Amino acid sequence: MKVLLVNHGTAGEWGGGDGVQMRETGLRLGQRGHEVHLVNSDSPEVKGFDLVHLFNCRVHQSFSMQMQRCLDNQVPVVVSPIWVSISRAIWGSRGTTAVLNKAIDESLSAASDGLEMLRKRTLTVMLQDGTIEANGNGSWDQSGLQIVMSCLQKANGLLPNSWLELQAVRSDLQWSGDCFEIAHYGVNPKLFLDADPAPFRKSTGINYPFIMQAGRIEPAKNQAMLCWALRNSKIPIVLIGSGKHWPSYTDLCKKISGNRLTVIDHLSQEMLASAYAAASVHVLPSWMETCGLVSLEAALSGTPLVGSTFGHELEYLGNDAWYADPADPESLREAVQKAWDAGKQSERALRMKRKVLEKFNWEQAVDATERLYKRVLDEKK
Repeated sequence: MKVLLVNHGTAGEWGGGDGVQMRETGLRLGQRGHEVHLVNSDSPEVKGFDLVHLFNCRVHQSFSMQMQRCLDNQVPVVVSPIWVSISRAIWGSRGTTAVLNKAIDESLSAASDGLEMLRKRTLTVMLQDGTIEANGNGSWDQSGLQIVMSCLQKANGLLPNSWLELQAVRSDLQWSGDCFEIAHYGVNPKLFLDADPAPFRKSTGINYPFIMQAGRIEPAKNQAMLCWALRNSKIPIVLIGSGKHWPSYTDLCKKISGNRLTVIDHLSQEMLASAYAAASVHVLPSWMETCGLVSLEAALSGTPLVGSTFGHELEYLGNDAWYADPADPESLREAVQKAWDAGKQSERALRMKRKVLEKFNWEQAVDATERLYKRVLDEKK
């Protein structure tokens, strides 16, 4: 089988779980004897391939162009949507950022109504192209969603990363097909299992307990709300990830937390594994997760996890983590404190570690991928 794996053209600049999934999928398909090519391109050359696998339909301009190339060349297409309810995520991420900026620039009292409306989901958020409500409705331009919806109907098969993602695709994008497989994200235990915390501590000088969040520093990941929720605590916070796309957002986090916050732009995979091992808790209060790959990585060090109630993390974390409403600082503070108090030898943390080892690995993900490829090609014949 000759397969082309494609992510959007700027994927290399952003990083993220979609790129990890594409690389790990390509590696293992190659080990299984398939001819595999990987490219980040909005207009890939698809001629001569048996099948094209597109990753991440959320960048609608790129997705539309990629799909059209496949249709023009009559090459069957499998899509990993990597989908969350984008409109509601935009409301949450932009609304939270606006309210916290107001709290810093003016006063807590000036922002108190906004914080309450965030929690109650009654805030109307102003975007450049109109307004958006908590349910995703409003006067904003939703043509991008219509493009994704239309393109997805033309895919030959879907490969969501969870059953919850599949349901979101059905609800948000009205996809009603039955040619799909579920490919849960995996983690490489060689990198992350029981890593040594010493290299991170030695490199950074952080020899004290701390909580951490790994991932790009941006409104969708909601680091500022984490900082705000813990503003009156003494718990040190370490954010590991690039803030180059949203420098003002990194500044907001620093304004909230002051010298209790450490921002680290980039770490090697080995050093990131060491950071997970050194952390007392890993927190991901995100508006934009189909899985929370960094949470699974942290779990292999036995680090207690705090996840968001918004995305699809529930399918991965189950009852082996603590959860917080990403719009509610009190909910987030309580979840972090409970995970902190429970510690690395807590029953939840140990169960989560075992679950990742047993259920979430790239070989199983590629088993599902391979099954779907074969079904699509059989049906095409």
